[in-house]
Amino acid sequence: MTLRRRVDASVLRWQARLDSAWADRVVPWATAAGLFVVLALLALAHARSLESPVDLAGYSQAAWLIQQGLDPVMTATTDLPVLSQQAAFLFVPLAWAISPLPIAPALLVIQSAALAIGAVPVWKIARRHANLRTGGAGALLFAYCFYPAVHNLNLDGFHPETIALPALLFGIYWGMADRWRLFMAMCVLVVLTRADLGLAVAGLGGVLVLNKHPRRGALTIVAGTAWTVLAIAVIQPHYASGDFPHLDAFAAFGDTPLSALWGMIVHPGQVLGQLISEQNFQLLVFLLAPVLFLPLLAPRYLVPILPLQFLYMLADVPSSAVFGQQTVAITAFVFLATAFALAKIGRLGVEKIIVDRRVLYALVLASTVFFIHDAAASPYRAPWNWGGRDVVDQARVNAAESFPDDAAVRASPSLLSLLAQREEVFPLDAGDRPDGAAAADGVDVVVLDQSQVPDWTIVEQQVFRLQLDSLGFDKVSEAEGIEVFVRRDSAAAAEGGP
Repeated sequence: MTLRRRVDASVLRWQARLDSAWADRVVPWATAAGLFVVLALLALAHARSLESPVDLAGYSQAAWLIQQGLDPVMTATTDLPVLSQQAAFLFVPLAWAISPLPIAPALLVIQSAALAIGAVPVWKIARRHANLRTGGAGALLFAYCFYPAVHNLNLDGFHPETIALPALLFGIYWGMADRWRLFMAMCVLVVLTRADLGLAVAGLGGVLVLNKHPRRGALTIVAGTAWTVLAIAVIQPHYASGDFPHLDAFAAFGDTPLSALWGMIVHPGQVLGQLISEQNFQLLVFLLAPVLFLPLLAPRYLVPILPLQFLYMLADVPSSAVFGQQTVAITAFVFLATAFALAKIGRLGVEKIIVDRRVLYALVLASTVFFIHDAAASPYRAPWNWGGRDVVDQARVNAAESFPDDAAVRASPSLLSLLAQREEVFPLDAGDRPDGAAAADGVDVVVLDQSQVPDWTIVEQQVFRLQLDSLGFDKVSEAEGIEVFVRRDSAAAAEGGP
């Protein structure tokens, strides 16, 4: 017997063993457990190496402030209340729930758990609704575990909306199974993580409409859209003192929500130009290539999320957001569409749909290749080296521990996660030129990480020190390029500095 026939025979035997009820109970949860361990270890190691984005510091500070009974203003990042950002009401009980635990690690572990649990509904959708045999369901599950967006979300600090990914997938699964109470519970959970995900809930309604549930689907569309409009027009401005926090992202179209919407309508050429930008083309490849562009074969399951995704593609936001938290909703619909695309190209066996093994092998290969190419946990990022701390990292830790917890601090981004559990901590925006006055404004301590200002010359660094000295600050320590300046006669100075 040739090697190929042996492999095929082995695959068929395993498929026969797994094509049973016990496999549907065990395989998805076992896979989710394994994926959780991997994701959690990667996220914790990444954070311990002080590699996490500043968003983790912002949400860590907000959680600490909530636990202290204080107004959760994220001075470490946006200087706005946490609920003004995305109306993520779920974050408040979440912050209380983790109060006995170290805040940042707990947030990261919860996020990793949410991403891992998403593997369960992916399997269930493939098996029950797409009616795939274990080979097709297993290939889809493999693709989810190696999907670059999942790993990028896991390592992109912390974002409450990540919890919406498994909720969207379970919502799809239960909605298509006519389990309406569970479906509604998932919809509520989704909108409590991020205001604009009401449009993702509307997308779930669109899927229901296209799958012979027009009344419930229409109600879901109306409810999801209404929540997003209410949150953006009323709730977020309420917490942001009347401002619209995300309006700057659409400033090219207008200076108010209505004028921005009207600007998109009357300038279709500008909208089209933005939609087909190079970054958005790269985003589409990033989302679809790991699943062999199969979702395009089942567009009815992908189209309902496009209104929200088009808004994301029109927004002027950092690329980290474009390839990070803005991929939550589209990821759920990509895997839904991929499951039904596999069913469409397969053939019906005795009970389940059999997909050509060559397609499944190609799907596994594409998932592996694009994980290596695009994922934040790619082997080319050397994740096995994360978790350690070099002498510079230790100097950052020592600097963060060298002044009182109640001192108001402005620090370079590399130190914010270490300083997050205090009421007043601000990012040091070094810019192209030293600005000691801006750095010293309203704080008792300034911490400069020289590696964060690589464009400053030696003369400019000295100018910054002299500016702080003239404003009443003394440099009390310097180690491995980490400089600590303390205001004279402040509480921090009274305690003797480091």
